[in-house]
Amino acid sequence: MTFTCACPATALPAFMRPSCLCLIAVATLLTANFSEQMMYRIIAALSLAMIVSGCSSLIASATGPEPIGLSPGERTFSMSLDDSNIETTAEVNIIKADARFREANVNVISFYNSVLLAGQVQNEELKQKAEEVVRRIAEVKQVHNELIIAEASYYGERTNDGLISTRIRTALTLEKGFPSSRTKVFTVGGTVYLMGKLTTAEADKAVLIISQVGGVGKIVKMLDYLPDTQPASSAAKSS
Repeated sequence: MTFTCACPATALPAFMRPSCLCLIAVATLLTANFSEQMMYRIIAALSLAMIVSGCSSLIASATGPEPIGLSPGERTFSMSLDDSNIETTAEVNIIKADARFREANVNVISFYNSVLLAGQVQNEELKQKAEEVVRRIAEVKQVHNELIIAEASYYGERTNDGLISTRIRTALTLEKGFPSSRTKVFTVGGTVYLMGKLTTAEADKAVLIISQVGGVGKIVKMLDYLPDTQPASSAAKSS
């Protein structure tokens, strides 16, 4: 019996490849006809090789000319948890703040700790109250209050908006080279809210892609702009 790695070692970061290869080797050894003592010795040797190789790769990365760490705008698991906690806390506290919110349609979308409030409420008082509740959450960096004074939309309208958002997310994901993981879209009444962290060129590309999706009315950008990799002066000279 042979074992294969679900993800090819070459597809992994350099410092993880020795670990993957060693795990494959250990799995293969478990099915071989070695004595128990010999197997333990081989596994110990492989473990040592894995540690040394992994550390060597990390040291090489740290001492090389290129900086290490997160790329600009890269989202971490911790950031995702923060956004999820913000949304849950805001939704619960908004309902607790005023029973009239039960008859409204308030959507709370958090991305990179920036919060979008979108939907319909009965009056200006509730619109401001919802924003105040969200601003009291410690992790929130900024609030975009796009609530409108109107009757709550019907289920069919919300379903249609959800389908538009799904088509947009699919289009952004399928666009080769586009950093869709740094974007989030939400649609209300055909208006698409684009959130995330992009360069100016990436934002323009996103707007172009979104505008080609059926059912899209207006596009509202709520972005934190990242610096372009090529300075504007250099770009102008090259053109």
